[in-house]
Amino acid sequence: MTDPTLRRTFEALVVPFVLSLILVGLVAAPACAGARTAKIFELSDPRGDDHGDGTLLYPFNDDYAPGDLDLLSFSARRGDHGTWFEAVFARPVRVPDRRAIDALGTSLASAARFGFYTFNLDVYIDTDREPGSGGVYALPGRKARIAPDAAWDRAIILTPRPHEARGELKRILLRTLADEMERGTAELDETQAQTMRQRIPLDVEERVFFPTLIRVRGRTIEFFVPDSFLGRPADPTWSYVVAVSGANILQSFELTERLGLADESDEALMILPLAEGRSTQYFGGRERAPLQPPLVDILVPEGKRQETVLQSYDPAKHLPVELPGVVPAEQVPKQGAE
Repeated sequence: MTDPTLRRTFEALVVPFVLSLILVGLVAAPACAGARTAKIFELSDPRGDDHGDGTLLYPFNDDYAPGDLDLLSFSARRGDHGTWFEAVFARPVRVPDRRAIDALGTSLASAARFGFYTFNLDVYIDTDREPGSGGVYALPGRKARIAPDAAWDRAIILTPRPHEARGELKRILLRTLADEMERGTAELDETQAQTMRQRIPLDVEERVFFPTLIRVRGRTIEFFVPDSFLGRPADPTWSYVVAVSGANILQSFELTERLGLADESDEALMILPLAEGRSTQYFGGRERAPLQPPLVDILVPEGKRQETVLQSYDPAKHLPVELPGVVPAEQVPKQGAE
């Protein structure tokens, strides 16, 4: 999108509702990513903080147990033509089985065919380190902004159903544009709106990557991101916002609204929402606040506490939480995270 005025109008229209830049991408990884070499960086996270803002409770069912989404470390290692990222959890990653998950008899293993099904791992990367130059909104349903000094240029979203997530995000953006045009709140004429409809699929593919080359080994999950997406190997001087959430592999918007777990206007992308008290299907906790983020574990830089960050939303001012970035080169290595 080359017209600066149209670009600004587009961002003012779509971004405040979903993201501050157009998202989603699927860049095909090489058939063989090759051997991994020396580690580029490793970030550690405290054990036992998989409770979000301090009040989140795991769903009361056999698919989840405390520790499942407790991120202990996040690291990057150079591979052939790309970067291998690795996340280590406190407990083994749950592998999908053959049980039916819908009325048609679809098995969990066929729906979540990349070897995991209980979580999403969002990574928002600021590569240019220019405050405010990138995106400041997380994916739909995260109910979070990114700190301006970590405004992201690229995002990597590890999710059990990457192809479906990519398509759904495009549909969310197109639905948002259509709703704004119907309500007459979009400052666009029909020609400009049509240009935006055509640009959305292209713009989103430049911003977000959904990995499909994934390896699960015990407590560890690895995923490959090609240099063609990041521009070069991951760099320890970049800023990384890393967040873990529960995965909704069925993407059931209508059920969520009927249960009163989301506002009618809410859009969420492959993420389990919050419920009050203890729930069998969703993460629960205290009385649900509209802006409380359903994030289970996040990385924070030295001097910050996860619980404080995730409690910092302001309903009176309609301000969501603001997630800080972590710069590996600026962190003091911690021992014994695992």
